[in-house]
Amino acid sequence: MDDSELAAIRAARLAELQRNAQEAKERLSRVRMVRPERVTSVESYLLRLFKSGAIRTKISESDIVEILEKVSKEERKGNETKIVFDRRSNHYEDEDEGEEDDFFD
Repeated sequence: MDDSELAAIRAARLAELQRNAQEAKERLSRVRMVRPERVTSVESYLLRLFKSGAIRTKISESDIVEILEKVSKEERKGNETKIVFDRRSNHYEDEDEGEEDDFFD
């Protein structure tokens, strides 16, 4: 493999990486129109990853899709509504214990 072939392969790979990065930016901009808070969460997540050194390559569109799905699941977990029934004894029952109810007689 000579230098011209190697340069062509490198140029093709660089073009693919740039295209993927552009697609990722476009995906985030489309999501921002509908759910700006979700994009903010993704951006802060990416920033934390970058600061910790976990990101070593460009983020592709498929990476963005995975992160969006994770953020979406976390949002759904946080928005779950729980109904808790607190069954307390009625303090009136304790007072009338042993007495019959003559109300309907």
